[in-house]
Amino acid sequence: MIIILLFLNGLDFTVSNIDIKGNNYISTKKIHQVMLTRTPAFFRKGIFNKTIFDGDIEAIKGLYRFNGFLEPGVEYRLDFDSLNKKVDIFIKISEGEQTIVQSINFAGNKIFSDDYLKSRLTLQPEMPFNEKLIDADIYIIISIYDKEGYTDVAVIPEKRIDAHQASITYNISEGVKQYIEDIEITGLELTRKELVKKICRLTPGNIFRYTDLLKAEQRLYDLGIFSSIRTRVRPGADSSKKILEFILTEKEPIILNLRLGYGTRDYLRAGMGFTHLNMFGRAWQGKADTKLSFAEFRLGSAVTVPNFIFYGLRNKLGTFVQWKEGIGYWTRSVGGYDETSVSFLKTRGTIRYDLNNVRTHFSASDSITNDWVQGLRLNLVQDNRDDPFNPMTGTYLNMVFETNGIFMPGDVNLVKGSFRVSKFLPYHRFVSAFSFKLGLAQEISPSAEVPVYKRFYCGGTSSVRGYREGEVGPKDQSGNFLGGKILAEGSFELRFPVYKVLGGVIFIDAGNVWSDYKNLDFMLRSGMGAGLRLKTPLGSIRLDYGLKIRPRRGESSGEWHFAIGEAF
Repeated sequence: MIIILLFLNGLDFTVSNIDIKGNNYISTKKIHQVMLTRTPAFFRKGIFNKTIFDGDIEAIKGLYRFNGFLEPGVEYRLDFDSLNKKVDIFIKISEGEQTIVQSINFAGNKIFSDDYLKSRLTLQPEMPFNEKLIDADIYIIISIYDKEGYTDVAVIPEKRIDAHQASITYNISEGVKQYIEDIEITGLELTRKELVKKICRLTPGNIFRYTDLLKAEQRLYDLGIFSSIRTRVRPGADSSKKILEFILTEKEPIILNLRLGYGTRDYLRAGMGFTHLNMFGRAWQGKADTKLSFAEFRLGSAVTVPNFIFYGLRNKLGTFVQWKEGIGYWTRSVGGYDETSVSFLKTRGTIRYDLNNVRTHFSASDSITNDWVQGLRLNLVQDNRDDPFNPMTGTYLNMVFETNGIFMPGDVNLVKGSFRVSKFLPYHRFVSAFSFKLGLAQEISPSAEVPVYKRFYCGGTSSVRGYREGEVGPKDQSGNFLGGKILAEGSFELRFPVYKVLGGVIFIDAGNVWSDYKNLDFMLRSGMGAGLRLKTPLGSIRLDYGLKIRPRRGESSGEWHFAIGEAF
């Protein structure tokens, strides 16, 4: 039999059918969900593998044990059809009798009452007996004691099962309350020891908690200047004292990076950056970088101060000079900014002050404007995606509100806001991706209009595909794209794997910009198409072809789009 199975397993047999019988408590659907062996489906071959199938049988048994069935019987039969290279799988389950938790008791606890501890547990009386939940509840009890400084607490469960009724007793050895005797820091060469102590927020004489130690490690990692952080806890002068030791390895402080890329609009682009991670031993980050492409040249520098004023607040002070080609114009900008940001509840908030001098050259009229632009920008980002580069599930929200002039002297006076939401929904090996963006801008007296470099533009690689950059919306008499004060965009993509790191996408985009509110007619231009995605650790390299839906006279039927990173 073993020889036959080895021979058959050497062939590629397709799973024709999986028949499960005898299951009453657990549904067939849930059993299928724990199995890796599957029948063929779209983009799934359904090849049978005996080693994987053996693991599936153990997974089914584990599923029953986690639901109180301590001795489940799982038998199976494999019917191979060597002519058609198919296999039918028949699984018969003998569930047995379910074991139920009758009582939960505690012994040795003096600091916390039985009722309090029981109320915090996951496993409760009348629930199915579950070894996994018992292990989780041990951790919960230890965490409760650790919060009060009893870090040496020991919890040993005692389980008694009689006639499928389980009685659980948690034997607790509380120990004594622990205090920090001393903090030792080793491995520093550049970083100031006072900075490490400040970030750790641990003080000799205070209560010692392992949760506080873990938080200190995380705060040190967040500085971005250590490649490894190890901690040791040693006994102190007596049984109630602990000595904490931080063994730190610093990263190389100086980083030089080179960047190359390609985009449909700016074609070949290159960049070079120089970063110092730990200026003055205070974890200040200094950066100077440059970007060069056929559409832009930028040279900038910035210093970022972590934990500005209080922990979690970051401040970034920077300057830049930039030449950038727009649609029918190009700008030269020189200026500086001060940006403060903080993260809370998976949301990142940033407030930024800008002071720039913008010189705009118009290609059609050969005219020039020179503006001093002073303003504030508030940016809120909430990112619940599972992966920022190749998301499979989650939501991304971005809200931006900007004011220029008004309360601050300048040549440009306006308010501008935008809102974007993206949603990702997985289904088997497919991902449905939705995105919607709305933007509004309005000049404020004495300004007579929104300058071209502050307007919204629609169409292109990361907008409505099938159109050139900024092609959607109003144009002047020379055919230059004017942009507008109002923007609305929506996109849908169906993403799917093709082969290993190669993926595919089918998309439909729609959007428009309107020059003024009186011209708002809610008519959208749209495009649809397909593309390929090459998955890399830095994101997707994508090639899309979009077809215009109802192209107008003189327009092309569609456009190719090449870029790094998803459209949204």
